[in-house]
Amino acid sequence: MRAAALILLAAPAAAQEAVPAPDYFVEAAFLSSTAQVLALSCQTLSVDPIAIARLTDATLARLTEDGFTPENLADRMADPSDAIATLQAAFVQKHALEQGAPEAAVCAAGAAEIAEETALGTLIVEVAQ
Repeated sequence: MRAAALILLAAPAAAQEAVPAPDYFVEAAFLSSTAQVLALSCQTLSVDPIAIARLTDATLARLTEDGFTPENLADRMADPSDAIATLQAAFVQKHALEQGAPEAAVCAAGAAEIAEETALGTLIVEVAQ
């Protein structure tokens, strides 16, 4: 899947000092992974594969422009996990979700994102059961 390419792009390369993950990369990884979790956790939500593909393509293009390649990404970019986790925690707090939240709460969070036309909301769609 293309979204996985955002995180799993790299192969080992020559050692160099890692730079912080660009904000656009962190946001794209958060958005695509959260959209997928919402879709898996709510029967009335699905990811929009075209929107996810556009996000992935745009992010990969920006990474290339910034000098990141599949060969150097893992060594050149610092691990973005903490930054992604921060965005995920903010999302969970925004929607008062908790570990093991009921499906109705997850669906409501997704529907709210769609209604607010957030970046995340543009990656998911409501579907009939």
